[in-house]
Amino acid sequence: MKPLHIFKPGTHTAMSGARFDFSESDLAATVQAYDPALHEAPLVIGHPRHDAPAAGWVKSLSVSVHGLTAEAQQVDVAFAEQIAKGSYKKISASFYHPEAPNNPVPGVYYLRHVGFLGAQPPAVKGLRPIELADGEEGVIEFGDFSERITAGVFRRLREWLISQFDQDTADLVIPGWDVDNLAAEAHRAEQRPAFTEPSPSKTPEKPPVNEAERIALETENARLKTALETHQSTLRNAAAAKRHGNNLAFAETLVAAGKLLPKHTSALIAALDFAEAGDTPLEFGEGDQRKPVVEGLKAIFEDLPKQIEFAETASKDRKGDDDAPLDLEFAEKNTDPERLVLHNRATALAAKNNIPYESAVRQLVK
Repeated sequence: MKPLHIFKPGTHTAMSGARFDFSESDLAATVQAYDPALHEAPLVIGHPRHDAPAAGWVKSLSVSVHGLTAEAQQVDVAFAEQIAKGSYKKISASFYHPEAPNNPVPGVYYLRHVGFLGAQPPAVKGLRPIELADGEEGVIEFGDFSERITAGVFRRLREWLISQFDQDTADLVIPGWDVDNLAAEAHRAEQRPAFTEPSPSKTPEKPPVNEAERIALETENARLKTALETHQSTLRNAAAAKRHGNNLAFAETLVAAGKLLPKHTSALIAALDFAEAGDTPLEFGEGDQRKPVVEGLKAIFEDLPKQIEFAETASKDRKGDDDAPLDLEFAEKNTDPERLVLHNRATALAAKNNIPYESAVRQLVK
């Protein structure tokens, strides 16, 4: 196969809609950087999602005033026959952006692959074009951004909104019927002959949006943005309130079990709330052993021994009197006075309302 003219200097529009300026020095750097041992660019047919199967490989690159030329090797015989018959007359190239994470030689436009098109018109005119659309991060692709691709992008965005929020939010931002209409239009367009580039439309262009329409559009966009932000804030606040309630119940359980003093509940709840705040809760450990900090804190407090052991003896005359001190025998002599007061009040409240002792403690520490 003769050398292939795959690219030329100038300003070109990628499938993403972004415009890129390729100077002669950029293409010279691409030639200098190309090394099959690092990444051997394949020859592919059409618009594959991946670089397999390959119809051949790029052995080397060269540059001239006309642009970038590739020398091919190991070309499939059947593919070469199709080229000879004129089945594929257009060529285009795909490059790694200089800042792409997978670029074999960061800092330059590195050739990713060369593709051959049949009836589809090229993005870079003056070549035998190709477009590759696998969507890899940092890859610059040149081709026509069809309505089918547009419909697919909006459908995936709508599905993401449903998974992250709910269908009402998705309907507010991207109504489902709009996506369906766009997909239907793409299907109708694909039924038309596509062996030549479409001729310029004879339909007069729509007049520009007037000032009143512009203000109405901006107002509606602002309303939708505010509604979405309000919904997101409501979800975050609800999640935070639920976490706080769970942490409060956990602290009360520790108090009732004698493992946590009432005066320490606020600090523990605040620490648990902080560890779970934000989109990424705090974690500890390495690799597969990483765990949420909240789990570690709860495990520590659950494993603590009782801070105090007590038993009560109360006479019938003093039962139910909130202010009367009860006769207590504590396992520890130096008992926290605050803890003793809580115990007295909880015992009296339990007897007065005929409720479990633990429930009385929870009512008093709120």
